[in-house]
Amino acid sequence: MLVFHMEKEQWLVLLGAIVLGCNGCFQEEKVALLDFKATYAGDLGDVRWRPETHIFHLTCGEATITLQDVSVLLGLPVDGNPLIGSTNIDGIDMREQYLGVRPNANALTDGNTLKLSWLASQFANIQDYMDDEEHLKMFARAWILRFIGGVLLVDKSSKRVPMRYLQFLVAFEECSTYEWGAATLSYLYREMCNATDYNVQSIGGYLLLIQLWAWERCPKLVPSIVPPQQQNNPLGYRWLQNRNPHMASDSVEHYRFKLDTMKRGEFLWVPYSKEVQALLSHLCFAGSAIWRRVVPMICFNVVEWHQPDRVMRQFGLQQPIPGPPLQPSNIHGLTLKGKSGHNWRRLLQPALNEWNCHYERRFQETPPQVGSLSVNSEYMKWFRRKTKLNNAVHVVPIWEKGVEFGRFGTVLDKMTFFAEEEDRIIEAREEAPPSVPQFESQQFDMLARSVETQGLGRRRESVDAEAHVIPAMPERQHGMYYTPDQFTQEPSQMSPLYPYPYQSETSSDINA
Repeated sequence: MLVFHMEKEQWLVLLGAIVLGCNGCFQEEKVALLDFKATYAGDLGDVRWRPETHIFHLTCGEATITLQDVSVLLGLPVDGNPLIGSTNIDGIDMREQYLGVRPNANALTDGNTLKLSWLASQFANIQDYMDDEEHLKMFARAWILRFIGGVLLVDKSSKRVPMRYLQFLVAFEECSTYEWGAATLSYLYREMCNATDYNVQSIGGYLLLIQLWAWERCPKLVPSIVPPQQQNNPLGYRWLQNRNPHMASDSVEHYRFKLDTMKRGEFLWVPYSKEVQALLSHLCFAGSAIWRRVVPMICFNVVEWHQPDRVMRQFGLQQPIPGPPLQPSNIHGLTLKGKSGHNWRRLLQPALNEWNCHYERRFQETPPQVGSLSVNSEYMKWFRRKTKLNNAVHVVPIWEKGVEFGRFGTVLDKMTFFAEEEDRIIEAREEAPPSVPQFESQQFDMLARSVETQGLGRRRESVDAEAHVIPAMPERQHGMYYTPDQFTQEPSQMSPLYPYPYQSETSSDINA
């Protein structure tokens, strides 16, 4: 066979295109070697990610990572058969049959999970497997398992890969028929939803996708040198030209400050222009029919809703006021623990039905969005009522930090803030397009007594909002303005440096 005489890198590129349907798994693995900044995931995921809708809340509105971003940035297939199957498999016999090696105790973390370090050492040299086509397939399966567990579907340890994914690698001619990209995005959604719990200390998933998404859409966050786009490759591959791009800071506060002060024109709603699309690989458009579909994305027990109808500006369309979230709460926290014998196809049949009929779930298009959306538009008024972002200015006392302004850092940033406030005052009111009909949320036949069916909220302590109470104002003394005795924690409202006369002098002294 001709592939026996190829170099390892050439063979892996061919493997990626034929087996997984992406534009070269070896290049995809090199993308994973980019200098990842955890600060992006830390800031975008802690307070800006909403698990109910799978949306980032930014100052300019709702935005998120869609299947279009997965296709354009990574070239992974987003349309095909869902990634769901049996979890009750004989891991030892399956490894011996399809990998050709019976793992020892050092290779296993439990009965059905392999260590990535064992796969790397056991299948290090491709030349040892090129004497026979069947041996070459075993090497390919082992390498793809490393790719799945170390890049696409990474757990919190980043050290192991479940053997349940091996069942999709048995017949290579069927591997590319699965929606690996949609499963990757679904898994990332779930990990980000879990990370919104303050008790969770780590996060898994393809976190590099968040960084690539932010670089393409937020010019304020990109490295100092932006490499040109590579022809006939996914857009994310251009960062391989500068594998460790120079970043301004590793601080979460630095990027949080940039996101808080981001103006309307500093978020690119449609970064994939016609010029950019002309240079992309044809594999990036293989699943374009599903980009605008409101569908559940499935990866075994992980079922997360893809809702592009909430971010229609990312497709160049006007955004109506969206309806309620479609994510069912009783499947938002499902795990595989204690469910080795469960029939997942039966339990998740409503989601499978929607996925199989996804061509009927395209959102209703609205007129094109021309220019930036007005701050007085109906959508932005709705968004400001719903969002939890707090961009209020608080001034640090001059005796503490000179002329700095707490959260905004410089006088210029405060001037920018007030300029946008002026826009809110003088800009005309802008009507939103009519709200599009929402798809009905499906009901899942899950055990009501299961703790997991209570959703992710079961792990969160409820915090009741405190009512804002204005303190009673006693009578002012002659010539004095009243200052409350109880001050808030804001620096601008702490006690002054000198006491007011009525605080240090008696009224008799004042009258005298």
